[in-house]
Amino acid sequence: MTDTNTPPVAYRFDAADVPVLRRELADWYGGPQGVMYYRNAIELGRQEVRPPGPPDKVAALLAGAEATRLREGDLWYVDEDLCALLNAAHASMPVFAPRPSDLPSKTGFAVFAEPIFMYPGEEAHDDELADRLAPRQRSAEYDRMLAKLRAEQEAIVAVSWGPVTNPHWTAGGLWMSFYAASAVHFADMFDDPAAARRARGLLPRLIVDNEATMAWRPDGTDPQPYQLPALADSRGTLSWARLVFAAFQLAAQVNLAEREELPTPRPERRRAQRAGLPERDVRIVRLRRSLTAARDAEHDAAGGREWRHRWVVRGHWRNHWYPSLNDHRPLWIAPYLKGPADAPLLGGEKVTVVTADTRATGAG
Repeated sequence: MTDTNTPPVAYRFDAADVPVLRRELADWYGGPQGVMYYRNAIELGRQEVRPPGPPDKVAALLAGAEATRLREGDLWYVDEDLCALLNAAHASMPVFAPRPSDLPSKTGFAVFAEPIFMYPGEEAHDDELADRLAPRQRSAEYDRMLAKLRAEQEAIVAVSWGPVTNPHWTAGGLWMSFYAASAVHFADMFDDPAAARRARGLLPRLIVDNEATMAWRPDGTDPQPYQLPALADSRGTLSWARLVFAAFQLAAQVNLAEREELPTPRPERRRAQRAGLPERDVRIVRLRRSLTAARDAEHDAAGGREWRHRWVVRGHWRNHWYPSLNDHRPLWIAPYLKGPADAPLLGGEKVTVVTADTRATGAG
């Protein structure tokens, strides 16, 4: 996640959007548009993660694999409060070697209520690709659109994942595709409404921005070669993968998060059936409605000491050892107050505990 001086466009999705996005994307990447998208990326040298082979064949493989992940994956939605906790917590998460069980399903598609990462649109702009996609006679409207795209923020708001094979990975591996919100759909790119409609018809609302792959650690081996790097050492999309794992590490803690299943509305269910998609409802992960609890008594259990003040124990990660895994896993210790309930708060500091809305996210 990054901070910039330019206010970002509000790329916001609700849980009810997830089945529709999945259907739209599975159709787009499963068709000729998806193949052409990957072929352009390969020919322009922008598709670093790919199998060997001629561009036509590889593009078809990549598009087909992405469509399969979207078709077969479970659907997930991470609510805004859990995204806020992720934003605060991910930077200090300890390094660890991920396992398949660290994701909530073998194959999945997850949408985040808030972008998990943003970067300047100038970094994503490619003059050669723009020339390929340009109309035969470049107009002033088209050039204004390109200038606005460069000024926008690229917002990573969704991810798909699934197994991937590699002859050198004895325990198998993972493929992640990171989706950015398409600026032509969400930002004010065009002065001409007709041009805006035509542009939006060319791209889905989300587009694959980049990918990451990694090998799973074989049982009984040294975890160090399979660890995701610390944030300060992260390079490229592995840092994005680290954010996804951090989100689901937080979501897996029953003291922090809870899940709710949102049934797909009947009209969308029928559309998915006509498209040949398996039935999927959306699993929402959110912060628990209350993160406060009586964590301490008036006396220290170990030494019998009587505390005369309360103070805040800040949220932090603990690198917790799990004997069943023979490995460490990051465990988030939520902020809490320590000390007697009737004692003054040290420093007179006001403490606000973030809690989730009691309404079902996206249900309305």
